Amino acid sequence: MKNTVNPKEFFSNLSSHPSKQLGQNFIKDYRVIDRIVNVSELSSDDEVIEIGPGLGALTFALAQKARRVVAIEKDKKLADHLSESFHDRPNVELINQDALKVDYNNIYNGHKLKVIANLPYSVSTPLLFKLLEAREYLSSMVLMLQLEVGERIAAGPGGKTYGSMSVLLQTFMDITSEFRVSPESFWPKPKVDSVVLKLIPLKTPRTKVADEKLYERVVRAAFSSRRKMIGNSLQSILSKEAASKSLELAGIDKKRRAETLTIEEFGALVAKVPMLETKP
Repeated sequence: MKNTVNPKEFFSNLSSHPSKQLGQNFIKDYRVIDRIVNVSELSSDDEVIEIGPGLGALTFALAQKARRVVAIEKDKKLADHLSESFHDRPNVELINQDALKVDYNNIYNGHKLKVIANLPYSVSTPLLFKLLEAREYLSSMVLMLQLEVGERIAAGPGGKTYGSMSVLLQTFMDITSEFRVSPESFWPKPKVDSVVLKLIPLKTPRTKVADEKLYERVVRAAFSSRRKMIGNSLQSILSKEAASKSLELAGIDKKRRAETLTIEEFGALVAKVPMLETKP
C-alpha cells in the first residue's frame, strides 16, 4: 500500500462523499500521524486496535511498527478498500462492524491491547465509555477527539467543562493532553480543532468504587442539572431525605454544585448511597 492517501480522489472514484452521519474526517497530514505513533510508544511486540481507520493512512503507519493491528471499520465501502489495500499484510486484521457492538474480549488474546484512533466525532462519547468498560484488556489509548470533548475529559473540578465524563474517565484512567490538531490536517475540514489525548488505565481507581454502575448513576445524577445544588440534583435518583442524608454522611454540603466536588468526594458520597433507598 502507498503511504499517501488522496481522500478526494478516492471518493470521486466512488461517486460518493464522506458520511457526516458516521463523522468521517480523514487525516491527510502525515506529520500528525507520525506524532500519534510517537506518543503511542509502539514496539514490535504491541497489538493495536484502531477504530475508524477510514482510508488506512494511520493503519499503514501502525502496521509498520506493531505486531498486530485490528482495524474496526463500520463503512462497508471503506472496509472493502482496506481489505484490498492490506491484503498482503498478515499483521492487519479487518473487522467490518460498528465499534460500539464489538466485543473487545474476542480481540484480546492474552496480550494487552493499545487503542490508537482518530475517533469518529459523531460517536466519540459512547465509544469512550465502551472502551472504559473494556479497560481490563487495554494498556493504553491514544485518541484524537474533537477539542471540546477532549477538554471535558481532562478538566479538573471547578470549571464549566468539568462534568460526569471528566469524573468517570479520570476515576479509572490517567489522562494527558498531548497536542492540538488544526482542521487543515483533515479532509473534509471539520469546523473545530481536534486534540490527541493519552489515556492509561489505572491499576486501582482514584477513589474506592465498590459498585461501578452505582458510581456512574450517582455521578450522572449529580451533574444532571448543573445549575442546581447537589442536594437537589441527587433527587433524580434519591428521595429528598436520602439525598440530604447521604451528603451529610459523606461530609459534603448539600448546597454545593457538582462541578466543585473532587473525585475523592464523589467516592465518599457513593459509599454512603448503598445504605439508602434509591429510586428505580
